[in-house]
Amino acid sequence: MKAYFRKMNVILFITLQISFLILLSIITYGYSYNWGDVFQQYQQEQVKINAFKMMDDLRNEEMSVGPYTEEQQAWLTRRATLYGILIRYGEDRQQIWFDMFSRITDPKAVYLQEFPVVAKGEHRGLLQVAYLKQMNELDPSFVAYQGMMKKRSALLFGVALFLSIVISVMVSRLLSRHLQRLKDTADKIRTGDRETKAVVLGPEEIRQLALTLNELSVELRRQEDWRHNLMEDLTHELRTPLTSMLSQLEAMIDGIYEVDVEWLQQIYDEIIRLTRLVTDMEKLSEAEAARFTIHITKVDLIQLTEQVFRSFQPLAKSKGIRMRFSNPNVPCYAEVDRDKIVQVVSNLVSNAIKYTNDGGTITIGVDWHGDYTILYCRDTGIGIGPQDQPYVFNRLYRADKSRSRFSGGVGLGLSIAKALVEAHDGVIELESELGKGSLFRVTIPNQYKNMKALHNELNA
Repeated sequence: MKAYFRKMNVILFITLQISFLILLSIITYGYSYNWGDVFQQYQQEQVKINAFKMMDDLRNEEMSVGPYTEEQQAWLTRRATLYGILIRYGEDRQQIWFDMFSRITDPKAVYLQEFPVVAKGEHRGLLQVAYLKQMNELDPSFVAYQGMMKKRSALLFGVALFLSIVISVMVSRLLSRHLQRLKDTADKIRTGDRETKAVVLGPEEIRQLALTLNELSVELRRQEDWRHNLMEDLTHELRTPLTSMLSQLEAMIDGIYEVDVEWLQQIYDEIIRLTRLVTDMEKLSEAEAARFTIHITKVDLIQLTEQVFRSFQPLAKSKGIRMRFSNPNVPCYAEVDRDKIVQVVSNLVSNAIKYTNDGGTITIGVDWHGDYTILYCRDTGIGIGPQDQPYVFNRLYRADKSRSRFSGGVGLGLSIAKALVEAHDGVIELESELGKGSLFRVTIPNQYKNMKALHNELNA
């Protein structure tokens, strides 16, 4: 039952219906109030008309001046009752000749008007006319009018209520239909149908959601392709050395090869490569868990980067690559784990040397800002194509598929660097153009977030 009321079309219907009911109630009240006011004005006009008739009777019967006999008072009572009014008549408000207002118990429950009586051009007296509101309940015309108004109001409310229900159902179904269609598309994507596309129809928010869902489907397909390639690469990285060692050992056991130092050295080299792969995988696991194991100290990042620069100079020189160091000439201190940042910069420089040809240039530098420091490594190597750039930080991903695991590594260096940078609440970014080189930029906050929280707690 709860699940039913959580449905979008039910929620929309209830919301729209409540809104319509509130609006209808306001309209019905206004309608009744308006007609009640119109009827009240009508009654006041009738009182005025009957007052004029009473004045005509006074003039015609030559009774415009009092005092009156009992017979005349009885006649005035009959005429006032005929017109459905109460009258008070006298020379002015003080000298009264005839008075029926003694029947009035509540002054607020009457309509009261005053009219001067003029006969033959002379002022003869002041006529006060009152109409009891409670007499409306005895007035057949008022009762009929009131009944008609109730019927019309009920009919109007019923028609409006019916239309509001129809409109609420149609609107709720129309809006929820788009969401239901997106849900069906999402279910297909969840079950593995990556080719399905969400139809971009409906309100702008629904259209944006459909476009996002389509982009998500494309990204999931790319991730699945990457995971598939990952398993293939990992299997290949393990199978190739194992197959080589197995074939060599079988050959020595069968006597095809003699057990000598050369063959044992080859097997040893394969074991070393397997060990390197396992070690890199361990490093990646450690890097992804680094947030819980890093040891923060205040470090001079210029000195740290220059140290890495000098350690890689011999290797770059042996490959005919020129290395440069860009010093901002200002102190650059940040709260980091020194060893892990050294590993990040080392991985970036090592990667640049692997993919930069003889005669190329690698520039390592530091940029300092008030809240963060940027470490960067720019090379003039082979570059990375736009189709590969979103995945270079994935595990075992190599943009240059032509390089073997021996010359190009197993594709874990950038993954490790990314995990270590994120452990410091930093960001690693890539700018690259195929055939012209790459720029890796690491942005690290100068104050480690957890340390900042600790400082705030101590100062509080």
